[in-house]
Amino acid sequence: MLRAWHRPPSSGPCGAAARCCPLTGATGNTSGTARRGAVTAHQGKWGPGPVRFGERLRALREERGVSLAELARATSYSKSYLSRVETGRRPGNALLAAACVRALGVDPERLGPPDAPEAPALDGPGRPAAAPPPPPVAVPVQLPPAPGVFAGREAALAELDGALSPARPRWGEGGPRVWVLDGMGGIGKTALAVQWAHRVRHRFPDGVLFSDLAGHGGSGAPREPGEVLDGFLRALGADAGTIPPRVPERSALLRTLLAERRVLLVLDNAAAPAQVRPLLPGAPGCVVLVTSRTRMAGLVVRDGARRVTLAPLPQERAVELLRRTLGPERVDADLAAAGELVRRCGRLPLALLVAAERALSRPGLSLSRVNEELRSDRTRLHVLAAADDGDSALRTVFSWSYRALAPEPARAFRLLALHPGAALTAESAAALLGTTAGNAHELLDVLADVHLLEPEGPERFRFHSLLQVYGRELAEGQDSPRDRAAALDRLYDWYRQGADAAGRLLEPGSRPAGPAPLPGVRPPVFGAAEDAVAWCEAHLADLLALIRHAALTGRPPAAWQLPFALWSFFHRQHHRAEWLAAARIAVAAAAGSTDPRALTVSLALLGTAQLHAGRPVEAEIHLRRALERCAEGGTEPESECAARNHLAELVLRQGRAAEALELLEPALPLARTLGHRRVERVTLTNLGDASLRLGRLADAERFLLEALSLRSTGPDPRTEGLALLHLGAVHRASGRLPQAVGCLRRALELHRASGDRWARGRALEQLGHALVALGRPEEAVPLWHEALAVLADAAASGPPEAPGPEAASRRSRFRS
Repeated sequence: MLRAWHRPPSSGPCGAAARCCPLTGATGNTSGTARRGAVTAHQGKWGPGPVRFGERLRALREERGVSLAELARATSYSKSYLSRVETGRRPGNALLAAACVRALGVDPERLGPPDAPEAPALDGPGRPAAAPPPPPVAVPVQLPPAPGVFAGREAALAELDGALSPARPRWGEGGPRVWVLDGMGGIGKTALAVQWAHRVRHRFPDGVLFSDLAGHGGSGAPREPGEVLDGFLRALGADAGTIPPRVPERSALLRTLLAERRVLLVLDNAAAPAQVRPLLPGAPGCVVLVTSRTRMAGLVVRDGARRVTLAPLPQERAVELLRRTLGPERVDADLAAAGELVRRCGRLPLALLVAAERALSRPGLSLSRVNEELRSDRTRLHVLAAADDGDSALRTVFSWSYRALAPEPARAFRLLALHPGAALTAESAAALLGTTAGNAHELLDVLADVHLLEPEGPERFRFHSLLQVYGRELAEGQDSPRDRAAALDRLYDWYRQGADAAGRLLEPGSRPAGPAPLPGVRPPVFGAAEDAVAWCEAHLADLLALIRHAALTGRPPAAWQLPFALWSFFHRQHHRAEWLAAARIAVAAAAGSTDPRALTVSLALLGTAQLHAGRPVEAEIHLRRALERCAEGGTEPESECAARNHLAELVLRQGRAAEALELLEPALPLARTLGHRRVERVTLTNLGDASLRLGRLADAERFLLEALSLRSTGPDPRTEGLALLHLGAVHRASGRLPQAVGCLRRALELHRASGDRWARGRALEQLGHALVALGRPEEAVPLWHEALAVLADAAASGPPEAPGPEAASRRSRFRS
């Protein structure tokens, strides 16, 4: 039987508390007669006896002029559920009573408590029937199976374990602990999330909720938060009739149900923060793990999430993944092939597993044979496709990220993938895309946000190798050959213009390698030589990639002009291996060029690179070939002048000063005819050096003073420093020791600034001898020690000159 409910005493002047209904604005000062009449009417409808909770609710609702739909919206309960409560088909509960009191603006005593359960029926004389057991508390465990094969990710697992430590200060005392696993498609985000969730499941006694939010995939649009909330609420034991229709109310109900629980929520494959935010609990005992291809910056900024970004597996852990998939015997039998397979798959877990399955399905297929199938970029993604599972094909997985892009970022992804290197800056991207650096930077950020690019450092981005292959496939299918060629033309031109600008700063007055910039190309601008060197160093790997690509794809001008533009940088920074490789490509490309200058300057470039790499025989062959082409009329006077000077430098280093003088004497009038002050200055300096070695001190002094009197188009510390070095030696040989010390000190300053270690070492040596001759040996000793260190450092990166008697005697003097 039902417990009778009695109306409490009146509290207002008319027997009611004066309260305002939030929904209608009506006050509660209804007359006692009217209220009693309303309740009596309902009693009459359902018959005599105590008034049920639902009857009281309907009476108060109608008294306040509130419709059932309005009350449903205000209380976050469904209209059908409230109707069943009012008609007595559902008993109601304390949470509902409190919500209705707030919505109707009445005192809790007026509505009263929900109905008590009926007394149990008797089961035999005086014995109550056995009560049915209470419904069990729902403890959902929705995790999919743990990955069959898993390796690596120790650092990420340890970081996720931090989610179970006491709340960090950034989260405060309460609130959820939200973690985001982000990374490119195929990187293993879901595998890691599920692996960790299984590992810590025992720490969440109230259950684990899991949902694939379908943010990126072939199943269509991402799942709506309301749909996911409905599944979670049902899993937590909520009756279907109590689930509100709107997302905010469902979200509030989820927070209510999780308020006193410890539950892990795994939200896999999220599209955006807005999809995730309604699913976040408010309880500090809950942990949320989100996986996404986007960086979920909104969750980090607004919701205090902690981000863990996954990179490709380290090489050794990737090999271990192969070992666990294929078996240790098969992998350890050919570790070199296993290492190559890892590299060809870009250390991407999904690619490795697909490649391993390919080998497993054909036991006779060696890892070396799999590598052969993966060598071609044109077939690599086709090979990395599971035969019976389209969703595991790399091309399909990547397409889910690409299809989510707007048209402009999609075009940027395709054209940027054409870059022969892998690193991109806003400026190089702007050249490829034919846009401004600012717009290019925005596009790079968009692509990085969905992990189609990865940040490599300040203002630099890099493609994963397989994503770059995918982007090039798309470009070939969607962009015309003309558009692709124009993009690469702009890129090559941007790099050449940058290398030219750097060369003109390092060697003022030097001639550009090619014509003016193409339309839409904004060349780099450098404020000082140090900036130019830094730019060349930062882009060196990409410059070399472009040179190789130009040679392979039939772009002879770019293949020889880029190495020629980098001449001064290679010389100053002693990148001898790179210099040699680029120069060889330049000669091969220039051989078929219609530009008469191309082969001559490329031969001179190669000869000079070989000279500085300590290969004098090969250097002389190529420099003489360059000079022969000049004699045949194959180039302009500037190239002949350069060839004569470089060959003279070689023979001077071998002690053949008279031969050097013969080479240089015709070069001087050529330089003066050109009106090129820097070339003239270099020629005069070399003439001074040759004359000094031949003991012609007066001629040497005349050449060197004239060289120093010339002013080039900009600072040229190396040439000026060499002229002062030789002039100091002339003064010392002539007995003018104070003048020698002055020249040599100034030469040392200039060579420190220019970075020429060989010339700096010689200046230190000569200055020491001059100081000893002045009777100041204590000042000479530290200079000689420094000279030994500098020359040893220079020799470690490749000999600047062929060893000879002069160098040997100098070393012996240093040791004495």
